[in-house]
Amino acid sequence: MAVVLGACTTPAPQTQTKPSKAPPSKTAISTGTMIHQLPNPVQQTDHQLLTLAVGSQQHFKLWFDAQQDPQVAIYQAYLGGQLSSDAVPPMRQLLTTARSWQSCGHAPYQVPPQHLWNNMLPTLRLYDELKKSNILPPHTEIRSVYRNPSLNACAGGAPASKHLNNSAIDIWVPDLTADSPELYQIQNKLCDYWLSHGERHAFGLGLYATGAIHLDTQGYRKWGAQFSEPTSSCRYSLAVPSSAPIAMADS
Repeated sequence: MAVVLGACTTPAPQTQTKPSKAPPSKTAISTGTMIHQLPNPVQQTDHQLLTLAVGSQQHFKLWFDAQQDPQVAIYQAYLGGQLSSDAVPPMRQLLTTARSWQSCGHAPYQVPPQHLWNNMLPTLRLYDELKKSNILPPHTEIRSVYRNPSLNACAGGAPASKHLNNSAIDIWVPDLTADSPELYQIQNKLCDYWLSHGERHAFGLGLYATGAIHLDTQGYRKWGAQFSEPTSSCRYSLAVPSSAPIAMADS
């Protein structure tokens, strides 16, 4: 039948339409894949992934729905079988990689290789003890854990960073600024704990100018600026400042 457009009765040319492509199947994707390279519907969530806060429930759900990586649940079950249930942090925090994930072209979350999973156990036990002892506030959050070698190098991590073997966590207290008296009080308590109990845990403690705090259980040591022990503020108790914070290096 002719297609009528106004007064024109000329039959419309018969054009062969190409069959529409089937939507891509949802297949497992490596946890190290860059978000902007993932197939639909993930590409539709790129803007949200880049604007929502990494570690938030909504941000992690977007990533997880795109990845559908079974290793997430397996890793969580492994930790739950080794630790008390309240000592296992939310996976949305425990899988965070590095704050510079986007500029480095990596994913915001990654499940570490399975042979490294047990390295996280003593660090999470220490983290749990610090929270239960009221040294760290209950709302302290983890924001950087395992980093693969490529991301660690791009993010400026130390060549021997304990993030590489999944034994370190970087934490922060979201509502405290780097120069707040409350944060200095927390750092003082951490220093006191490190001096009194750190050797028993092989506690590695780093205090950074950004307000971030590094914890690991791979050797009794401390550091601040230039990742060196002499610059660590744990040589003595910190004086609560009236203005500027003590300069310390970031990882």
